[in-house]
Amino acid sequence: MSKEAQFDELGAKPRRARLAFALLFSTQSAVSEVEAWLDDYCEGQWNLTVEGMDDELIKKSLKISFELEDDKRRFIDDYARA
Repeated sequence: MSKEAQFDELGAKPRRARLAFALLFSTQSAVSEVEAWLDDYCEGQWNLTVEGMDDELIKKSLKISFELEDDKRRFIDDYARA
């Protein structure tokens, strides 16, 4: 998951980001490449889970959850469609 934990007030426990905007994405790229893009371009927090992989370990199905809807749209427009 990206970014540091968010705190509501000094000394408080970290608040959990609500990752309400998710998508399933298939790719032949390395998972680390996708994670690097998310780190570089997402403003909010995100989470990536490998949902499946083909027998040759090439094609991956990823579930990516975003805290911010704008980050999800940016990923679709700038990475997934590229």
